[in-house]
Amino acid sequence: MAGRFQVPPPPLRLLLVVSLFCVPTDMANVFCYTAMDDKTFSCTDFLGDNITEEDCCLNPKYCFQREINGISTLCRTVSVWSEWTDWSSCSVSCREGVQQRRRFCLGRGRCLRMESLQAKPCVEHPCCQQDGGWSSWGPWDPCSVTCGVGQQRRQRTCSQPAPSCGGQCYGPQENHQECNTKQTCPTHGSWSPWGAWGACSETCRREGSERSPIRRRGRICGSPAPSVIPPGRECAGEGEDIGHCDFLPHCPVAGNWGPWSAFSPCTVSCGLGKLLQRRRCDQPAPRHDGAPCLGPDTNQKVCNTQLPCPVDGVWTPWTRWSNCERKRTKIHCRRYGGLQRKTRRCLGTDHGGRHCHGQIINQRACYNIDGCHYGKGVWTEWGSWSLCTPSCGVDSVQLRKRTCEPDYPDYPNETGYEEKQPVFFWGVPEYECDELEGQKNEVTRSKPCHNVPECD
Repeated sequence: MAGRFQVPPPPLRLLLVVSLFCVPTDMANVFCYTAMDDKTFSCTDFLGDNITEEDCCLNPKYCFQREINGISTLCRTVSVWSEWTDWSSCSVSCREGVQQRRRFCLGRGRCLRMESLQAKPCVEHPCCQQDGGWSSWGPWDPCSVTCGVGQQRRQRTCSQPAPSCGGQCYGPQENHQECNTKQTCPTHGSWSPWGAWGACSETCRREGSERSPIRRRGRICGSPAPSVIPPGRECAGEGEDIGHCDFLPHCPVAGNWGPWSAFSPCTVSCGLGKLLQRRRCDQPAPRHDGAPCLGPDTNQKVCNTQLPCPVDGVWTPWTRWSNCERKRTKIHCRRYGGLQRKTRRCLGTDHGGRHCHGQIINQRACYNIDGCHYGKGVWTEWGSWSLCTPSCGVDSVQLRKRTCEPDYPDYPNETGYEEKQPVFFWGVPEYECDELEGQKNEVTRSKPCHNVPECD
């Protein structure tokens, strides 16, 4: 698959290629992966980088890159178009933009020329956010106390102008200042903030112990101290606080690896696979935030069966419908039904892969009206708006049409064969519509697509 998606480089580690037979050393190596992501169409599940393209592609479902972060290519030799991706997010967050979707040519061959990018209009929000402006500050409220120093406030509104479409005003809606009543008030005692905690009596908790280490902190009644004249109230509560150090960890136990297991059998019966061995961090396992075991818990080697994997067949596109004919009977411009057919081929089946499911030939009943005179035609109703064309860049538009079509005769819904079948008319008859907006064949409406991304 040739595309612009890139994947991170494979992890830097040594891999040993284990082959059942000798592997050629004079062929260019690739970065081999066992799958292609069906969303990003990039190679995933790295297998190894000391592998020839021929060996990697013994399995047609594998994927490779010729260099780190290079183009991701699916191994299959008969290329097919991928499904369309999901529609992207709208190109703008407000008013009209477009969404795009893509599809990709997957495989080492070429795909038939078909569009790979589509675009359609979208509107996430019909209007763009407009922020508002503040009014002037209002008058100050009365002081919050009747003696000593208090607070007073004033307010303003977000109304000059008011915000629209989710906008707002930035900054405070209220303003505060001190106010002095010049009247003496009694001063009641108030605690200072608690001081910092002292050290815990121990550095860790003992397993099985019901008593936790403790720590202490203090405060003083001096923020402010109570006044004498007029007399103020003393601080309520205790000046010392005792806390339990339940947060202390148990003494840590570092983990240690157990022995490696034996290598597993090769994970595949064709193409390239893996030999895996594992170990467990359990001799001992880390406890109480002890250091974990360092290093990987799995090790792998690449195994090569030297056997190609089955390749399933892929249908070619259908051919065009053949001429509408009937053996030994002239049906042109007559009420005699005929048949037409189209075919397709199944390509790429190899090494015991599945043949394509479905029919090779498709046929339908028809009437041959090619060049037949029908006189007056009829104008269709307006069609739906098309996708945006071109799907990227400037001057992108949507179209809809009314077309002049022949007024087909009321032929019976059968063709003279034993079984009744739906009727299809084949060919281009002679007909003509009255002029519509100065046109005789087709009338087109267009409207621009807005905020279409540039072509990459």
